[in-house]
Amino acid sequence: MSAAIQKILFLLKQKGPTPLQPIADALSMTTMGARGHLKRLEQDTLVAFEDRSQGPGRPARHWFLTEAGHQRFGDRHPDLTLQLLDSLEATLGTEGMSALLLHRQAQQQQQYQTELGQLEGEERLQALATLRHQEGYMARLEPQGEGWLLIEDHCPICAAAKRCQGFCQGELELFRLLLAPQWQVDRTEHLLSEGQRCCYSIKPSSA
Repeated sequence: MSAAIQKILFLLKQKGPTPLQPIADALSMTTMGARGHLKRLEQDTLVAFEDRSQGPGRPARHWFLTEAGHQRFGDRHPDLTLQLLDSLEATLGTEGMSALLLHRQAQQQQQYQTELGQLEGEERLQALATLRHQEGYMARLEPQGEGWLLIEDHCPICAAAKRCQGFCQGELELFRLLLAPQWQVDRTEHLLSEGQRCCYSIKPSSA
């Protein structure tokens, strides 16, 4: 797979539905060249498009990843994950599963806290985003008003999260524990609630 093709897939994963011109700009090539790459990806069923009306004039064509395109980024053996979760719930019951998720969250908190150490302020946020990126979440931090937006463009445990929403709730609680009392954390976009990705608004507690 060429570097240009890989860059298109990464861009669409990160940005969601995107018009042709920004794709061409990101590749530093003409729209004709970018369209050729997109057509090849469309033939491979990795991307598709939709035409969006934006007022008078022709609708703007937006390109996006198909399910097959998203799977290019991996999902940590989803079938095995689902089988294991089903077996665990059958063995432990609902209360046992809840206890297991709490134990996992406590382990994550300890691990992250060790990595973050005594870092504070923006350095702590950047370090957290780096940790999440290393774990496959394609995480990045962007300034937003008086605070920040933690964006996770990919979920490497998506299959497990779909099966058990406790993973998602545990993630939000983990961030709140790690960033308290300086920061207030709220989820503003959720991949499993028809969002393009998961996003977390992080604001100073006094704001």
